[in-house]
Amino acid sequence: MSVEYSPIRVSTIKPQKELTFNLHIRFKEQFLLYLKVGEAVDRDKLKKLKKQKVARFFIDSNDEEKYQHYLDDLLDAAVSDKNMSATDRADIVSGAAKNAVEEMRENPSSKKAYKATEKASKSIIEVVKNNPDMLKELFKIKSEEDVTLQTAVNTSSLAVRMAQLKGLSEEEIEAISTGALLRDVGITKMDKKYQELFSKPLETFSAIELKIYKTHPTLSVRVMEELETVPQDVLSIIHTHEEKLSGMGFPRGIKKFSPSEEIVALCSSYDRLVTCLDGDPKEAIKTIGIDELGNYNLDNITFLKKMLKDDGLI
Repeated sequence: MSVEYSPIRVSTIKPQKELTFNLHIRFKEQFLLYLKVGEAVDRDKLKKLKKQKVARFFIDSNDEEKYQHYLDDLLDAAVSDKNMSATDRADIVSGAAKNAVEEMRENPSSKKAYKATEKASKSIIEVVKNNPDMLKELFKIKSEEDVTLQTAVNTSSLAVRMAQLKGLSEEEIEAISTGALLRDVGITKMDKKYQELFSKPLETFSAIELKIYKTHPTLSVRVMEELETVPQDVLSIIHTHEEKLSGMGFPRGIKKFSPSEEIVALCSSYDRLVTCLDGDPKEAIKTIGIDELGNYNLDNITFLKKMLKDDGLI
């Protein structure tokens, strides 16, 4: 009987932590045993794999529950273990979030995937809380093969930090973190060639490309509505993350935001310049302050700029 394998991110495997499942690597369409149950990944070997841009390990699909328990333990440790380095915390939280978002894209009706996203979302909230160094660590992580997964994590952490400093409620912050992670989840409903638009400047789009790109917030909401249990405030954040106070945003051209919605939209706009378009952070916030004036409240643009400076991102 043939074995089915599931991909997991290299960044969700912690060096020197005993494995509860077999770990495989893929080589020329074959899955080769890399480590057995009870063994642990050597830190130097793990660094080498990341340097070689190996993004994924593989596990037997029957071991998915064991892996999820392993990952939950890591996320709990990332939040509570004061001896864990900031780099390891960032790797674990970022990897778990990317895993969950990717699973949501592939299986939008999966309650398990949404639960994993909520878990990763809460971990982002906890590691960022009262810890400005975490933003720097999260933003140090380079995109692998899919920049939209990295910008999901970056925008979520940035928006969470801003919401925490502005004193929003725990409920609002949870919606912000989850909504920001899942705001582009509908990307898989787009033709492959249009998915590449997320890493290109809007001003270079053709008329048809712009028209299709503008559908992605609505596609993402439709994907999430398949679950039927996603909170309305999360859906609203997903739907409005490309809107602007001037009415020049999309998909609906609204002119009014809730505080949560504006924070995510503003952070999303900034991070698109930095993460998706590989722009300089200082130039990006300068661009936001000039080109987006009137699209977001000036107080929020000023607040974001000060936060980025205080937290060492610019």
